[in-house]
Amino acid sequence: MSDNKSYSIRPCTLDDLDAMREICIETSSMSLRDDKDRKLLLLMFCDSYMQYADCFVAVDEADRPVGYTLCALNTREFFINFRKNILPEITKLGFRYSATAYGIIFLHRLCVIFAPSHLHIDLTEAVRRQGVGTALMNTVKSHLAEKGIKSVQLTCGSSNKSAISFYKKNGFKTVFRGFGSCVMRANTK
Repeated sequence: MSDNKSYSIRPCTLDDLDAMREICIETSSMSLRDDKDRKLLLLMFCDSYMQYADCFVAVDEADRPVGYTLCALNTREFFINFRKNILPEITKLGFRYSATAYGIIFLHRLCVIFAPSHLHIDLTEAVRRQGVGTALMNTVKSHLAEKGIKSVQLTCGSSNKSAISFYKKNGFKTVFRGFGSCVMRANTK
C-alpha cells in the first residue's frame, strides 16, 4: 500500500458502527434526499449486516475505519432474519421504502443460485487504489474458505465500471446482468 500509510484488517466491533455508517453514506450511489433515505440505506446495507453477517474493517494507524466488507455467509438465512427483524423498520418509513427493500431482497434471493453467500465492500475515496480493497477481499475470501464456503457473489450497478473492474481484478466474473445490476461471483480459493 502506498503513501507511507499503514492499514490493517480486523473483525468489526460495535464500536465501529458509527464510522461504518459514515462510510456507507459517503460511498452510496443512492439518492439520499432526506433522513428516511439515509435510514433505508443504513438498514439495508450496514446495520443489518452488523447484526447478521461477518464483518471486517480496514483501519488506519489510529484504528479508524477507512473501509469494510460485510459478508452474509448464508444469503437465505440472512434474508430470513432481515425480513423478520429489519423489514418491519423499513416498512415504517413508507411504501416507497418498503418497495425498494423488497426489490433488493428479490434480486439477492435470485442470486443464491450463483453462490450461497454474498458480500458488500465500501472504501473511502482516500484509500482507494492503495491495496486496501484487495486486502479486504482477500480477508473475506479466506474467511469464507475456512468456513467451507466455496464461492461468494456480489451485486453492483451495471454502469459502475470502476467497481466492476476492481471486482474482476479480485477474481469475480459476471454471471448475470439485469434490472440495472451486475451480479458477479468468485471462488474463495
